[in-house]
Amino acid sequence: FGQVVTGYLSTLILSLGCVYSARYMHNVLLHGTLHWPMEMFDITPLGRIVNRFSKDVDTIDNTLPLNLRVVILQLFAVLA
Repeated sequence: FGQVVTGYLSTLILSLGCVYSARYMHNVLLHGTLHWPMEMFDITPLGRIVNRFSKDVDTIDNTLPLNLRVVILQLFAVLA
């Protein structure tokens, strides 16, 4: 029974943490991008900016949850 509860809690914490961190990191990236000087947009092609932004968001959405899942599962395995 304890293993089921800790498994459920770890999945819930992971899901909520990933949603919160993705939202926070997206806002930070967007805020930083919108506050670049105008010369940066003249020099750098728009496709490169969008590609970099989408690569960072992809890392947040795909790599971060997997790493967090391993850490949380190991933490709850120790506690259980």
